[in-house]
Amino acid sequence: MVFVGSASWASAPRCDSIFLPSVWSENGGKPFPDDLISLQKIAHEQREAVKVSEFLMQEMRAKSQTLKSEYKNKVVELDVLCLGAGPQCAAASLVLKNTKLRSLVVEKTDLVAKTFAEKDFYINSLEASRVSMHDFPGGHGSLAHFTSQGYAHSSQLAAHIQSQQYVSKIPVLLKTEIIAVKKVQEGGRTILEVLTNDGITFRTKNLLLGTGLGEIGTKVKDAGYQKDFAHFLTAHEVQKDSLLPIMSTDAFLVSLKENRLKKQNVRVPREIILIGNGDGSRIAVEALNDKHVSLPDGFKIHWIGNNFKSAEEYVASQAGWDRYVDKIVPHYEQGRITGVPGHVEKVEVLSSGRYRVTVKDAKNNIVSQAEGDMIVDSTGYTNLNGKLLTEAVKTPELVDVVGPLKELGLTETVLARQFQEVGGEKLPIYAVGPAAGSLAKETELVNSPNKNPVAIFNTVARTSQFVSQLLGVKALESRRGDRDERPSTKSASEIIQSLKGI
Repeated sequence: MVFVGSASWASAPRCDSIFLPSVWSENGGKPFPDDLISLQKIAHEQREAVKVSEFLMQEMRAKSQTLKSEYKNKVVELDVLCLGAGPQCAAASLVLKNTKLRSLVVEKTDLVAKTFAEKDFYINSLEASRVSMHDFPGGHGSLAHFTSQGYAHSSQLAAHIQSQQYVSKIPVLLKTEIIAVKKVQEGGRTILEVLTNDGITFRTKNLLLGTGLGEIGTKVKDAGYQKDFAHFLTAHEVQKDSLLPIMSTDAFLVSLKENRLKKQNVRVPREIILIGNGDGSRIAVEALNDKHVSLPDGFKIHWIGNNFKSAEEYVASQAGWDRYVDKIVPHYEQGRITGVPGHVEKVEVLSSGRYRVTVKDAKNNIVSQAEGDMIVDSTGYTNLNGKLLTEAVKTPELVDVVGPLKELGLTETVLARQFQEVGGEKLPIYAVGPAAGSLAKETELVNSPNKNPVAIFNTVARTSQFVSQLLGVKALESRRGDRDERPSTKSASEIIQSLKGI
């Protein structure tokens, strides 16, 4: 997807980004170029990334199918089982590559790096000339090989993560869902029995949960709305190209992508209620700039949780973060965005089929309402790891696993979190990356070029160091951070050839 930028915010302040050096200076004061030649180049680079991704997934799917046939109705002995084929398990796999341990990654979908592969959006973390936010310790290549831009597209980051998993040679069992985890005692040691929906049983000495932020969900507490949200989320799975009355940001982005791939234009409703004020909500607004999206006359966004009434207030709120400015500010300038401070208290379906949302601003003790034709819910994710582990851990709690992180100059920091019974036995079950919550302390982020505690920059190094520490093997050398110059962009054929040579 190519976002068509607006030049209307030419007077935006040339402030320093929290990512250094700033894209404002590198791109002449704009996060995204908007001239035709640059847009064509961006589109070409995205198509090349998709070619790499298609090659990698074809290879990994073939391996997965072979293993499924081999494992069917068997008990498989493992040393390390990683759950979730995303950046954290890719980082762990790169460490496991150098061991002789029996290791496997299990993924319930048909995609490695699904969060990035199935949607159209730009990544928040910067890939600048002198700083990389996405290289993996012990990894292969660079995200800069996929893009010449400051902000990479989700398809490019997906291909980069898939490349790391592929070169690790740790196989991924795709379309395999874990349905239960049990613990057994064997020779004075706890072994985990992990059951899948395919009838395969794994017996593993260690279980790593790299499941990210969790499953798509809603934090709106209205019970009726929660039921409707779940209904439309299920409906989306069989109607991926349809805009539904209630959609998560993820579903909304997937729908727009499906229509773009089919070369179909999308006409959004006249009034959208957007719930949430995190990155997801901003990405949803960005998506409206796509050339395949048609906005009706009088289009409005009632943005719940957004406290900013004007473009000036919004820019000031970003504290120098240039990532969203030229995609969101034009909507403010055209009077399309109405900020509605507070949290959702109630959602009603009107006789017309429209929605009325009651919002309470507890800080100012103000109750307001917004009406719209469609709801895009960006309130976040639900971590289901506790539910998955109910048979293994009756009263679970997470305890910090600490260790050094040399590349950030930390002699001791939280690397992961371990499950244990409250006040009792520690289990060989570890949450890594965002699945463990925010591992980096605010004081540790002060001098980090990326302030987001769950960004790849601040998580994959921790996961890599943790797995090395857990297994007692040498830590991998980091290839991230400062560099003398940005690696040049490569074609899909060049990247695939380099991967085949591993």
